[in-house]
Amino acid sequence: MARKKQTLTPRTWDKLSEAEQAQARRAIITAVRDALKRSPHTVLELRARVPLEMRGAFPVVLRSLLHAGEVASLGHSVYAAVPWMPQTSAVRGDVTADLIIGVLSSERRAGADATELAGDLLIPVSQVRAALTALEGAGLICEAKAPGQYRMLSRRMATEVRQGASGRVFADVRHA
Repeated sequence: MARKKQTLTPRTWDKLSEAEQAQARRAIITAVRDALKRSPHTVLELRARVPLEMRGAFPVVLRSLLHAGEVASLGHSVYAAVPWMPQTSAVRGDVTADLIIGVLSSERRAGADATELAGDLLIPVSQVRAALTALEGAGLICEAKAPGQYRMLSRRMATEVRQGASGRVFADVRHA
């Protein structure tokens, strides 16, 4: 008798049991820390290191790392480890928006609507809509030919996002 091949499918954070959430949290934190020890990475590069069945938990765990000050968003969907030191300023970043930028620049170049993006990223549609509004307001995305379909505003920026974080130089450019 032939055995059916079991396929793993990602589930959203709220569909995981407490034990599964704890396991996913440990695995994702370990994968993110290991990757960021070497160099900054884009959010899609980090997500690719997470086991498929845990990808629904990725946005929640990365957001908690961001709020804890362990990782920082450098812009253009790139994340870096924050050296240990007393927190001097609030850590700001939007994991949902960064995931959307990553997907629109690589997997859905022609555009996608909020429902399609929510399905791809396993994030509630309401969060995706809010992030799309913020990204459009910031001038990073625009509506494609079809209403409600969004795409990257600039091909050059989409290319930068696709190329990832390797080879880039990140410097503190704040002025006192």
